[in-house]
Amino acid sequence: MITGLRRLLPCLIYLLPAALIAFGLPIYVPSVTAMEALLFGGLALLAGAVIHLALELVEAQRLTRSRISGALEALSHGERLQRRLEGELGQMRHALIDLQSRPAQDVGEVVAEVKVLQSLIERLYSARSGTSGIAAAPPPSLKPSVDPAGGAPATPPPQGFGAGQNAAAGSLPMPPIAEGLDEQAILDLVREGLRENAVELALQPIVSLPQRKRRYFECYSRVRTRDGKIIVPEQYLDVAERYGLLTAIDNLLLFRCIQTLRRIRKSNANLGFFLNISPHTLVDRGFFRDFIQLMAQNIELAPALVFEFPQRALAQADDSLWKDLERLAQMGFRFSLDQVTDLDIDASELSARHFRFLKLDAARVLDAARQGLFGSDPKMLKRTLDSYAIDLVVERIESEPMLLELLDLQIDFGQGYLFGEPRIAKSETAAS
Repeated sequence: MITGLRRLLPCLIYLLPAALIAFGLPIYVPSVTAMEALLFGGLALLAGAVIHLALELVEAQRLTRSRISGALEALSHGERLQRRLEGELGQMRHALIDLQSRPAQDVGEVVAEVKVLQSLIERLYSARSGTSGIAAAPPPSLKPSVDPAGGAPATPPPQGFGAGQNAAAGSLPMPPIAEGLDEQAILDLVREGLRENAVELALQPIVSLPQRKRRYFECYSRVRTRDGKIIVPEQYLDVAERYGLLTAIDNLLLFRCIQTLRRIRKSNANLGFFLNISPHTLVDRGFFRDFIQLMAQNIELAPALVFEFPQRALAQADDSLWKDLERLAQMGFRFSLDQVTDLDIDASELSARHFRFLKLDAARVLDAARQGLFGSDPKMLKRTLDSYAIDLVVERIESEPMLLELLDLQIDFGQGYLFGEPRIAKSETAAS
């Protein structure tokens, strides 16, 4: 309305004089006829309109020149910004080339990460033994997975394990397990292991079937003792959680996974890791968001990392957790459903939530197939998962007869002592 009034006011400037000439001129000048007065008024109106139009054109040209000038300035700014970004990109390329030619620099970055983590461990170790929680801890935690038989292979691993593809991991044979330890002895060993940075990363292969080609490694934690033996999660998990040490173990395992994966991908970019995210990490919203922040700093590893979530933890997930998982998925990380006890699985929902793997226990799968829990056709489970781009991983495969029966179900991946026992991943220092 205001704009309309602004346009009307200039028109009134020449409309009013034209009207006065047309209707008033015969009154004041009797010699002028009404027709002549209308003609003079029309000429005055036309002259006013021409002048008004000329002024409008001048103003329009001024605005156009101003806009063109602004656009040119913006374009110039954009060109300067593009040149600056191109320069920075060139510097980044040179830095990456330099980094590849100087592996010692990468090792230095890894050592810096370990020093940060050791600082955390020192604080935890110096805390009173009665501490049940951790008030200030650095990013995320990963719950150490518990593998079958406490680390003792049920069947001998295949000959040559540690060669070929697994050699990329720089793995070492699993030391013997320390037996006959009471709670206090285990607690002392865990504290000493944390202080001495002796929490080891163990890797067990996950193979594609039926080719048995190693495609992933699942991560486990082991605490090394002074006499060269180890204690496994079945021994220390409850004790560490009760005395507030589990977070330190979990974080150290996470750092070891990231370091080892970086090293493996230099020689074999097709290998990846499965990392189990514990229920207590999911419940602690602050911790889990710190975890997401840490993953954002390592987003280049997204194609090689699969995060495992227990079924019971996701059954209690709220909207806030699902939003955080969506953030991880947008970074390119994939998910796996683990520790499945309820076979009534909605594959459509899992796929929509960015789950690309479903991990089931071998004995449970075979029992369910024999009892007809997968329907009249046991292969229906696999076909349903395939339709939603979800791969089936069957773990704890211990014998050839078990594998042959499972292959009838056309499973995608297998894990278990039949394909290889967990082995200790070499540290960054040893690997370099």
